[in-house]
Amino acid sequence: MKRNTVSLCLIARDEEATIGMAIKSVLALVDEVIVVDTGSQDNTRIIAEGYGAKVFDVSWSDDFSAARNAALDQASGKWILVLDADEFLEPVRPVEFQRLLHDPAAAGYRLRIIGSDSDLDGSMTSRVRLFRNEPEIRYRYPIHERLAPSLGEWASRENLLILDSDLTVMHERNDSDRRAHRRERNQRILGKALEIYPDEPYFPYRLACEGQSLLDGEVLPVAGLGASLVHLRTAWSKARRLDSAYLVTLTWLPDFGSRITSSLLAVGAVEEAETVVVEIQGVFPDHPLILLQSVAVDCRRLQTSDPRQGKTARRKVMARARRTLKRIMRSKGRVVGAPVDNRVRELYPLRYLGELALLEGKVTEAVGLFEQALSLDPTYSCGWLGLAECSRFAGDSKRALKLYLRTVTENDNNHRAWLRGCDLMMQMDFQDNAASWWRKVVEKFPEHPIVAAGDALILPVTLTS
Repeated sequence: MKRNTVSLCLIARDEEATIGMAIKSVLALVDEVIVVDTGSQDNTRIIAEGYGAKVFDVSWSDDFSAARNAALDQASGKWILVLDADEFLEPVRPVEFQRLLHDPAAAGYRLRIIGSDSDLDGSMTSRVRLFRNEPEIRYRYPIHERLAPSLGEWASRENLLILDSDLTVMHERNDSDRRAHRRERNQRILGKALEIYPDEPYFPYRLACEGQSLLDGEVLPVAGLGASLVHLRTAWSKARRLDSAYLVTLTWLPDFGSRITSSLLAVGAVEEAETVVVEIQGVFPDHPLILLQSVAVDCRRLQTSDPRQGKTARRKVMARARRTLKRIMRSKGRVVGAPVDNRVRELYPLRYLGELALLEGKVTEAVGLFEQALSLDPTYSCGWLGLAECSRFAGDSKRALKLYLRTVTENDNNHRAWLRGCDLMMQMDFQDNAASWWRKVVEKFPEHPIVAAGDALILPVTLTS
């Protein structure tokens, strides 16, 4: 098997701490290293050249695609591998790597990306990072640059495919100051992109992502949620104008659907959330992220309705939610967009099944489901919260309070646990403790509907609020 040549292409600026790691991780796989330096003031160039890289200086113009394409223009290999300067490729045997490059049907490959700063909730993404070196294949958009459109167009003409691979890229976490700097930069460039591409829904979606915090895939009611929701609504308004056949090709749309539905639930806009998730299900009827959000909407409906009224309707909603959760748990294989985190298929459904059981008063069944979830992940805060709710339902307030504390110890972003614990402390006449917990809620989750309404410790808060 004749060896195909490969060029590693990356862009860098002040990356002396990580660029050596990035290059070293692929030295056995590539034939040349192309580095585009956009203005480093540290030892980035020296370190890169020490690993044999060809370094080219390119002025930064607030355009990631321009910088990446400048690197592609210098590449001479038959294939191109793209990494960021703070990433590294997990070990792979050179013969296995070459086998990918010799597949005559492949135009390029998606690689799994783990640990990206844009996915701080721990989820895994998938992006095209390995592809044939053709002049028509270039990045588009100034930020959150995308290769897939031009690669897809070229591959279609050549009757080739963009395939998945088992190659995995690890992204080094950045410190909080650097993340803040990147967020500020991203927001600035996204603002420009919105002006250049006024009809493109992708950029308001990405701008919304910059201002969101997530817990287990759910959007949290932190400061900035309202502003991000404006961007999400704008993105959906633009997306709805597009042809349905084109919408199916938007690999980011399932994540968008999950985010906008969860954001609407976070601010209490249940009816709008239900409308949106139904419409997006029309595009991606079997995507686990969308199915899970449809269950979240059903649970919210059940929790906020009067259990003494419409018993038949409630039973139908519960049955539908359970069927949907079973579909998610049975789903396998690749779906449109990034690979779905196994937690979506295995862990999160157990939480919702537990909540449904508790809504029916089946405490023993609910406990079993929450314990099953914790057996998969002992740090899963929603599992501990579920057990707290079960203890509270059974009248064991002391145990419930301990479990609320355990929940926030596992993850202090679990706003439901803070609110429910606060409410229980009030009932138990632990006024000082309740006030302390309430201050935490106001500080961390200022856009929660209860906080925004100024209801303080008056309203009871349910598990799914």
